[in-house]
Amino acid sequence: MIMALIALAVPTSARAHATLVRSVPGSRSVLAQAPQSLDLCFNEAVEVKFSSVTLKDAKGTAVPLGKLQAGSDPKCINVPILTIGSGVFTVHFRVLSQDGHVVEYGYQFSIKTDAKSP
Repeated sequence: MIMALIALAVPTSARAHATLVRSVPGSRSVLAQAPQSLDLCFNEAVEVKFSSVTLKDAKGTAVPLGKLQAGSDPKCINVPILTIGSGVFTVHFRVLSQDGHVVEYGYQFSIKTDAKSP
């Protein structure tokens, strides 16, 4: 009985799913210049080879992206944007966190109409 009470009193570490904690460009940001890449950072490391990122314009047309790669931190991924115009864009990501859970989410950002492509 005492061991059962001790087991209940000791906190256990619960692993949460990967959560986006920082992105460049950020969610709902309005940019004066077109970004050269998408940088996504999470609260835990993600498996790059089992992750994907897409970028679509307001009409739902895919924007050409380079190869998804690890960022400088194992919690971050980076993907170059090959060419982009102005308007509203939707980023969609699907990542496999090291705890084995797949997380899918997305957000939008805008580029002013007078912005230049990278």
